[in-house]
Amino acid sequence: MKKLLGIAVGILSAIGLYAEDIGGLDWSLETSVSFQTERVFRGRNEFHKVLTPKVQAGCPVGDGCNAYVGIDTAIAIDGLTAFNQVTPYLGVLWDVAEICTLDGGYRHHFYPSIPNIQGMEEIKHSSSEIYGGVVVDVIGEPSLYVFYDFDRQELAVEGRLFYNVDLSQYAFSGLGIDLGAKVGFDRANKPFGDTYQESFGKKNYGYYGVSADLVYELNSNARAKVGFAYEGNSGEKKSWVNTLSDVVPGHKNSLWVNASIDCSF
Repeated sequence: MKKLLGIAVGILSAIGLYAEDIGGLDWSLETSVSFQTERVFRGRNEFHKVLTPKVQAGCPVGDGCNAYVGIDTAIAIDGLTAFNQVTPYLGVLWDVAEICTLDGGYRHHFYPSIPNIQGMEEIKHSSSEIYGGVVVDVIGEPSLYVFYDFDRQELAVEGRLFYNVDLSQYAFSGLGIDLGAKVGFDRANKPFGDTYQESFGKKNYGYYGVSADLVYELNSNARAKVGFAYEGNSGEKKSWVNTLSDVVPGHKNSLWVNASIDCSF
């Protein structure tokens, strides 16, 4: 899996370096490598200590319309690794108004480390998801997204807020703080197969979270971030990863530290 990820990052990086020579298109490239002390996805904790490399390339495909393609991953550093994820995706951003952007696309979640256990063949090793959302370019950059996973029969609705505080005038150039907040609702009829279905408590649950990152611009293309995040949920269980209490790594409410290097070209 790591070799596959390395090859994919290399290919997309080459696209970014030689963007001007590929069909005359104005390509862009974004990369990120993040370390998190907890992996939390839609309010549910999945495992401890994770690396989340990500790479995304994009180009304009029409007036006010941009297409993008990328790979998002989550790789456990130690402990439970069954739900390592590799998620290729593609989508389109469309500026429908001066302050309003529509976003939509498709993602395919792969879980390459899930073991094949006799009698539990219905546990899926991948799932297909579509999503759509709207982002408003005003203070707080409010956005609202809807996700639907066909294999898990999972519907999620999530609202987000984001705000950047520029600290250059108070400290030194390139320093700032990114603030974020989210609230969402999730329902999955088959989270990870029928065998698990009766053990998760509520199928419906709400979740919420906040984050704060200290950001420093290393140069015009790269920035470093370090901060913390908190998420909680209204469900009865700590995690959807396992039903055995001695191996469930997460908590109903999670507070974690993260650090990342983000680059854009």
